[in-house]
Amino acid sequence: MFNENDAYVQFKLDFMRRAMPAKSAVVYGDIYMVDGGYCRKCLDFGCEDVLLIDTIETVQWQKHRIANPNLDFYKGDFSNPHFMRSFDRRYDIGIVYDILLHQAPLLSTLHLMLEKVGERFCIVQPMLREQSQPNTLVYLPGNPNKALYPVANLDPEFQVFNVKAVNHSHWLWGLTVSFLRAVLEGEGFNIKYEAEFFGHQLTSEWMLWGCIAERTGERNPEHWSSVQPIPGVKHFDW
Repeated sequence: MFNENDAYVQFKLDFMRRAMPAKSAVVYGDIYMVDGGYCRKCLDFGCEDVLLIDTIETVQWQKHRIANPNLDFYKGDFSNPHFMRSFDRRYDIGIVYDILLHQAPLLSTLHLMLEKVGERFCIVQPMLREQSQPNTLVYLPGNPNKALYPVANLDPEFQVFNVKAVNHSHWLWGLTVSFLRAVLEGEGFNIKYEAEFFGHQLTSEWMLWGCIAERTGERNPEHWSSVQPIPGVKHFDW
């Protein structure tokens, strides 16, 4: 249920307000528990055209979409490059809340999302606090570090990350801000605003954090997504 009185929801909405004005928006994964709530708020904040991309839909979302022709919906997997390249358009802003840590092909999925964004990108989700090495990305399934279990202080018994539970329903990644910042810069985006939400019950290793990243240019031609195999035999003088 989309509850605008919830403090964490208000935290997310603040990022959307700061990212405005915008005429168009693409929102990734906005069905589970919220029935497209952030898409509807994009319209309230002045967007004239809002696209939701998700693999599921609900009756409540269908009612909202029928009632408002400015809401559009593509049902598919935003981590699938064939699906994402089946439509060629950029939206002014992009919104991704609480889903990057569930994406197995993390770099590729984020790249595909950013390709659809022309100006600003809002991210809010649980993040790992900085580790001993900068740009740290931690793979969680099978990780023996009990301190990384995000709600260990709420459970009477510690539950380890299941090494076999590797799908988008589980927490796969612990991202640090320095890691995400570097990835965004490689895609031609710079973080212009960031904030931490303090009203949560996660362990001290985690924080609820968000940012607005602004497109400052196109990705470098040497970016991994631009490198394609070239047919033919190459002659090297090793």
